Amino acid sequence: MARRQLHSDDAILDAARDLLASGGSRAATTAAISDASGAPVGSLYHRYGSRGQLFAQVWLRTVRRFQDGLLAAAGRGEPVERAVAAAAWTVEFAARHPQDARLLLRAGRDELPDPVRSELATLNQPVADLLHRLATDVFGSSTPDRIELMTVAVVDMPYAFARRHLAAGTPLEPHRAVLERAVRALLHQGTGESTPPAR
Repeated sequence: MARRQLHSDDAILDAARDLLASGGSRAATTAAISDASGAPVGSLYHRYGSRGQLFAQVWLRTVRRFQDGLLAAAGRGEPVERAVAAAAWTVEFAARHPQDARLLLRAGRDELPDPVRSELATLNQPVADLLHRLATDVFGSSTPDRIELMTVAVVDMPYAFARRHLAAGTPLEPHRAVLERAVRALLHQGTGESTPPAR
C-alpha cells in the first residue's frame, strides 16, 4: 500500500509560489519552503528531486491555470468581444489568484532546468495561436502588424494594468470596465470602424 502523503502538492507549490512571487528564488530556499508548507526538507527532495524541479512545477501549474481560463474566455461570442474577454481574463485571474499573477508578472526563471524552460516556451504556443485567430477574425488577416496590434490589446495592456494594481495593492475589478473600453477602442481603431458605445 502506498504511503499517504501528509502534505499535498498544492500546499507545497503554494508555499514555493508565494516565496517566489514575493522575493524571488533567493527567498524561496528549500528551508523556507519547508517552513511555509510544513513539509520536511527531505520529503521535498524525495518528491521533486531538486529545488529547480519544484520551481518548475510551480511555473507549469501557474501557466496552465492562466491559459485554461484565457482560452475559455476567448472561446465564445463575436470576434471583438472574444478579444475583449481575453484581455479581461488577465484582470479576473489577478483578482482570483493574485499570487499566481504576481509570479507570472515577475521576470526571472533562471532557477528552472533547461527542459522546463523549453516546455514553458511550448506552453505559450496556444496563446500565440489564439492571437493569430483573433487577428484574423477581428481584422480579416493575421499580418505581423495585425498580430502586433492584437498582442498590445490582449496581452500588453492587461499585463501593465494588472502589474500596476498588484504592485500598489489596489483592487483591479473596480477599474475593469476602463480596461475593456480601452481594448475595444483600440481594436475598433484597428479595423477602421468607429468605436461603439460602451456597454
